[in-house]
Amino acid sequence: MANFILPGNAAYLNFQQRLPAPSLRPWVQCLWSMGGQSPLAPPIVEKLYPDAGASLTIKLASARPIITLCFNKHTLLETFDPSITRLGIRFKPASVYSLLGLVPEQLIDAHLSLGDDIKPFWMSSLTPVVERFHSLDTRQALDLLETWLLNLMESRAPAQSRTPRVVQAIHQLQLPPKQLAAHLGFTPRTLERRLKREVGVSPGALVAYARLERARQCLLETNLPLSEIALHCGYYDQAHFTHSFQSLTYETPAIYRKRKLSQIYKA
Repeated sequence: MANFILPGNAAYLNFQQRLPAPSLRPWVQCLWSMGGQSPLAPPIVEKLYPDAGASLTIKLASARPIITLCFNKHTLLETFDPSITRLGIRFKPASVYSLLGLVPEQLIDAHLSLGDDIKPFWMSSLTPVVERFHSLDTRQALDLLETWLLNLMESRAPAQSRTPRVVQAIHQLQLPPKQLAAHLGFTPRTLERRLKREVGVSPGALVAYARLERARQCLLETNLPLSEIALHCGYYDQAHFTHSFQSLTYETPAIYRKRKLSQIYKA
């Protein structure tokens, strides 16, 4: 399953993450918080990369917290104000469908405001929980958010499906869609329909996300040349790597590596 790669300005944003309770781990990647820094700290722009997961975010910017859900199929640019506290849950692929009862294929590529853009059945139980956050510290707020999620899972057992295991297999195999379908015992059309309904993207997109994640890690954690990273991550060659990476991130691998490493060294 996808690994959470920290933002390049994690220290500046006071970004913190923690693992969820064991019973939530099939569905939840992590709980996180950021912000609460000096009001003089200037905002910065970060990229949100697609991995077929989703983020529930609570922004404590006013007396009425703002709750959004983001399922991005493409890389999004977002401005973060370090002075504003945000808390959230990062869900694994298929959790929007199985745990939250939403159809990810119908969600637009943006932050959706709960109560305005969408009104899920669990909104009535989450809203009073979030309204207590202003009187709590970050740790207490995340504890309360995790308790809400545990209660939600207990009251509505996640839909039984092979899809999370299928997603895991795709992430490990990184094979062309037709070979993936045959290996997993599906026809290509059946696999495509299932994943689009429950995960929100096609098998080919999942393969592309998995390769992107591995490539981003290699670019940040190794000194390997781009040609070796391309082969290690399942691309045909360096040209294929550069084209695929740029189509998803809107920058070349070389520029990505230079930008992210400069952020880390500045921190």
